[in-house]
Amino acid sequence: MANVRTFSVSRDGNVNLSPDFRVHEFRSRDGADQVLIDLDMIPVLQRFREYVEAPVSISSAYRTPSYNASVGGAPTSYHVQGRAFDIPFSPSYRNLTSRNLMANFFNSLGVTGIIVYPSFVHIDSRPTKYHATNTGTPLNLGRVHIPYRGLLRRGSTGTDVGILQFKLNSLGYSAGNADMSFGPMTENAVRQFQANNGLTVDGIVGSLTWNRLFNT
Repeated sequence: MANVRTFSVSRDGNVNLSPDFRVHEFRSRDGADQVLIDLDMIPVLQRFREYVEAPVSISSAYRTPSYNASVGGAPTSYHVQGRAFDIPFSPSYRNLTSRNLMANFFNSLGVTGIIVYPSFVHIDSRPTKYHATNTGTPLNLGRVHIPYRGLLRRGSTGTDVGILQFKLNSLGYSAGNADMSFGPMTENAVRQFQANNGLTVDGIVGSLTWNRLFNT
């Protein structure tokens, strides 16, 4: 599932997509004004930023077709669609102290496209799972503990709602766009997940539902 929006760097560059990310951070490196961004990936990036407790840079996000070709990218690259993000590893990251742990974190949230490079981790929103090294060696990624930070229910907003929606969608439950706003579609998806997992069906995400989603 992708939720790609088109922005203008000159008009929207300083628009906050989340507490720590603005539109201009996802621009093509050739200076193009247009930028495409899969907004469903923003809560994933924001939660990563909160988890590592350090600034996070995106070394490559959207690429115009011409710029993508100039750096040797495949014509079908998810970067051209605004659906891919390259995140350099930094020794300043807390909790995720290696590229493999970074990959495990994104796997825990349900990211389908994860490629581990020597100095960064690439993530994208491709429709089918592909976890590998940059040389094509398949990876059987583990998971990291995603802490429960408080009750989520209809009307809740914020990063944890966004990754809840993203995770539910990755598991086949239709939670709507990962817009970080807990509405009726998200509540219905939570109820379906609870019913399928032997949990109290109340549409409210407490610690039991959260841990079943992210930590089992």
